[in-house]
Amino acid sequence: MAFSTHAISQLRRYSTQLPRDPHYKLKAGLMTGYLVSAFTLPFVPPLLDRQRSRADGSYLTKENVYCGPQYLGCAR
Repeated sequence: MAFSTHAISQLRRYSTQLPRDPHYKLKAGLMTGYLVSAFTLPFVPPLLDRQRSRADGSYLTKENVYCGPQYLGCAR
């Protein structure tokens, strides 16, 4: 019981303190930008490729990547 009360009071004190680092907002913004770009940039080239192939009509005639000779059960 005493441990949980102590932990809650420490957590409450930590969450209400202002950060001591004067560049905290800059660092937090840069880290957020880095994480957003790290998780979204890998999806951009396939999206652009799909949009380009749909625009020129080759999307419907493109061969399925998973229907090669090494995969069995593909309808041809």
